[in-house]
Amino acid sequence: MAYTLIKGNFHIHYPDIPLSGPEPDGDTIKFQPDNPQLIERLPRPNRAPGFNLAGITSIRFEGVDALETHFEVEDIEYHQHLPLALAARDALMARLGFGTIKYFDTHPFKVESVERHPVRGYILSLGLDTYGRSVAFVYTGEHPAIDGSRIFMQPHMLDASLNAYMLREGHAYGAFYLGLPPELREHLRADVRHARENRLGFWAHAPSMSTGLHIDGIDALQNSVMWPKLFRRIAPYFQAGHINFDAFDPWLREDTRHRDDRLLLPTLEVGNLHDMIRAEGTTLRLMFAPEDVVMVPDDYILPATVAGVQPSRPRHPSGIRIIAALINPVEQPEHHHETVTLLNTSNTDADLGHWHIADARGRQTLLGRIARGETLRVPLSYAVKLNNDRDTITVLDADDRIVDQVSYEPKDLLEEGVSVTF
Repeated sequence: MAYTLIKGNFHIHYPDIPLSGPEPDGDTIKFQPDNPQLIERLPRPNRAPGFNLAGITSIRFEGVDALETHFEVEDIEYHQHLPLALAARDALMARLGFGTIKYFDTHPFKVESVERHPVRGYILSLGLDTYGRSVAFVYTGEHPAIDGSRIFMQPHMLDASLNAYMLREGHAYGAFYLGLPPELREHLRADVRHARENRLGFWAHAPSMSTGLHIDGIDALQNSVMWPKLFRRIAPYFQAGHINFDAFDPWLREDTRHRDDRLLLPTLEVGNLHDMIRAEGTTLRLMFAPEDVVMVPDDYILPATVAGVQPSRPRHPSGIRIIAALINPVEQPEHHHETVTLLNTSNTDADLGHWHIADARGRQTLLGRIARGETLRVPLSYAVKLNNDRDTITVLDADDRIVDQVSYEPKDLLEEGVSVTF
């Protein structure tokens, strides 16, 4: 499946207002995209992405659920095994490359100072979650492709991600949703099993599934190691006044949206959270390993629809649109015979001076003008060589802003010599 490449900077500190800054943890990060429009164009179930005045937004790590450093229920904060939750946070911050970090003594989750900040990196995302956060695979460094390119994710590409690192080192549980392609899910599942079998990270302290957990109240809950999704259900259950798990099953079933999550079980049956839990008295056991279940969001759309979702097209004041491309010409060699056709949809002429056209890995300079309502067919040079299976075509203005961007995959391609239209 094709993910959108978005480049930018990772932030954990607001120097001018540090006490209003982020509270980093083991599975989210603040991100300032070079082009916020790329985040805004991602598919979303409902809520639009949120940005602060500096253009910084929130990223949730795909497939990763770290122990909670702070989880609020009706203005009361809870946490999981705090030393291990903070160890996960610190491992992620170190891997990102922030260097030495000092937290406020009076506000231990707020960053007072940081050695290297911000950190350059990029994300690969399919879309937003219900809270408007980009769900993404997270990487440091630079990606060679043009910002906004559609990248076809293959399992080996996950190995360099921060997501895989956190699972592989035992700093997070797997949290696999139905929208995650199965081949990627299986690759990450192997990372979780590696950490579990080698007792890495928190797995050295996690109880076995057969033994289960003995929890007789909030204090015991906050000192235990368990699947964070389950912790986020038990905390409000105990806060409601319960002292054991005798009423936990009916309490879950009362609310199928916020408590009793839909799951695809390892038996290949669709069930709910209550189907993987056996709770009695003060003892709690899981019937399946968390990495072996797949979560089904309430707003999930059928896979046939999701697979065809593309980011929305950008909007640029010039009105220039990519309307066609000859990707696989009859003539050989293909360079200089591949073409991209542009249309000026505005009511004014467009000057292409210092503009560029690019595919995922190269760019060439554009020249001339396009009169209003007219088209321009651009022959591509050696710098831009369109792949004959999948690629992203981008037009950039003189300030390197995206004017228009389209992608194609094998299903979009016609026979040799026939142009693809967008």
